[in-house]
Amino acid sequence: MSPILLSFVPTPAAWLVKAICRTLRVRVLRGDIEERLRHQGRNVIYAFWHGHLLYLMYRYRGSGVCILVSHSRDGELLSRILRRFGLPVVRGSSSHGGRRSLLTLVRHTRGGGCVAIAPDGPRGPRQRAQPGAIALARLTGVPIVPLALGARWKVEFHSWDRFLLPLPFSRVVLAYGEPVSIPPHADESLMEQKRQELEQTLLKLTDEVNQAVCSRHP
Repeated sequence: MSPILLSFVPTPAAWLVKAICRTLRVRVLRGDIEERLRHQGRNVIYAFWHGHLLYLMYRYRGSGVCILVSHSRDGELLSRILRRFGLPVVRGSSSHGGRRSLLTLVRHTRGGGCVAIAPDGPRGPRQRAQPGAIALARLTGVPIVPLALGARWKVEFHSWDRFLLPLPFSRVVLAYGEPVSIPPHADESLMEQKRQELEQTLLKLTDEVNQAVCSRHP
């Protein structure tokens, strides 16, 4: 994308996302998980599939949740859009700038901030968790809160992550899973076990929301 388009696109894109999301009929499953942690004064690491980001940037607008975004050209566009939602961004990935971005996220979480990571990003494979969120949780002692999104009326783009765009006035279901905690002494075997646990939880949540949006529940 050219520099001119890169400077022009983010603002109307953010307006469009906000306009669509204001019309959505949202049902939240197990929102008490997040509320309980807030009441305890805990900060968290949100984990979600890369393709579910669009509504989440609207839901958490202005919250200060720091989001990990890749150094790619698409990542630059996404970063500019996220900032228009009042969401700080850390740039990096497992292939480029990973160590530096991890240290930045560690400082942010140890300072009491919340973080959001798409564990299957930035290049996939789709809905297969990479170990970044697990490593961050082990270093900081901050729990991972898995969440997934489903929409009744939607467009799924032909991108690697099947990026999900809810259509206006669609029924949307957002589901939270029980926190995943990583002990500071976790070895490689336990880290892999926790990575698989996070992946399986996200897959189950994804199945749950996809079924829920098709149900007759209001």
